[in-house]
Amino acid sequence: MINSITTMDIIWITKAKQCHQELGFNEADEIRCEEIGDGNLNDVAQLYTHDDEGNLVRSVIVKHSLPYIKCLGPGFPCSEARTAVEYQALVKFHTLSPGSVPTPYLYDQGIHSMFMEDLRGYKVMRTELMEGAFKMSWVSDVAIHLADVHRQTHLAVIGQEALTTLAKQFENIDMVTLTKQYVFTFPFLCEGTNNRCSQEIAEHLDRIYADEQVTSTANRMLKLFLEKKECLLHGDLHTGSIMVDADHARMFDVEFACVGPASFDVGMLLANVIFEYYRHMSIETNNDEHRQFAYLMIDAGKELVSVYLEHMTAFTGLDRATYIENLVSEVAGFAGCEIIRRLVGAAHVTDLEGMPAAQVDCLGAGVRLLQAAHRIHTVDRLLVIALMLAY
Repeated sequence: MINSITTMDIIWITKAKQCHQELGFNEADEIRCEEIGDGNLNDVAQLYTHDDEGNLVRSVIVKHSLPYIKCLGPGFPCSEARTAVEYQALVKFHTLSPGSVPTPYLYDQGIHSMFMEDLRGYKVMRTELMEGAFKMSWVSDVAIHLADVHRQTHLAVIGQEALTTLAKQFENIDMVTLTKQYVFTFPFLCEGTNNRCSQEIAEHLDRIYADEQVTSTANRMLKLFLEKKECLLHGDLHTGSIMVDADHARMFDVEFACVGPASFDVGMLLANVIFEYYRHMSIETNNDEHRQFAYLMIDAGKELVSVYLEHMTAFTGLDRATYIENLVSEVAGFAGCEIIRRLVGAAHVTDLEGMPAAQVDCLGAGVRLLQAAHRIHTVDRLLVIALMLAY
């Protein structure tokens, strides 16, 4: 069903007609618009044309930034320039690792909107995993693309002057501030802004707030995120910001792109693999089938890190072995922060909704990772510590 036409629909359609060649439309096309996004930050719509039989012929996605955070409302202002940063990030990712993201077409500063490829035939990876569908090629695809971008923008490859220029281009103050607050700060404060959790998690909050090792490691990870300028990041990489088809995976929603530690992207995604492990371990119907799927998530975690490290050959310091040990330790810390913030912070994940036992198990994993991050130097040790209560 077509939504009623809005002012922004008219503006987008008008822009699409003006730029029909760049967007792949014909001049005489009757372009229609339907809002499709339920994102936390922005409006997202599909511009499309039909043939005479009503079949979809051509479609593109348009993303528009509001002057505030959409899910929180006008009381939480946020720069509309974030869409410009996202467009620049898409261009950068697409250039450095073709096929890593939707193809960016154009950006219009006057309406704070960008137009990009519609990934027709792709599905959100999180939804697929929740339903028990998985291809290891999805993980290796993302790992390779991520490593390509990290390597080609790495301090060791491009040098300090070029990295400083890149950091200025992707300064992205508002989005970095959101990450600082909603990933590293509020979830680790007992009365943190917009914190929320299930009753089952509420009974275990002292495992976070009464543990100085947990809170101090979270503070250390915040400092690392803000101060370690290493390479260009996706900035918000999780299974909900990856689209997959039969064999391939592509990242999207790169509005949090910034320069920071390479380990941040890897840790955030690995945490979401851990969510799926605990989700499927807790499902009692067809338990053996779900347990086997959970074991696949262990393999997925190992694949993510090993393939990433195989392709991310840039490093700083005296030797690569020490660099990798430190990177995996950082991955553990960032994964711990992501797990905890998704359970007690403002933005939760659907993977664990209505699954109190899985939530409590995940909380334990996040706490253990923050307690032990300083002595975790391999992905095998990371996963043993994160998942030990389920063995």
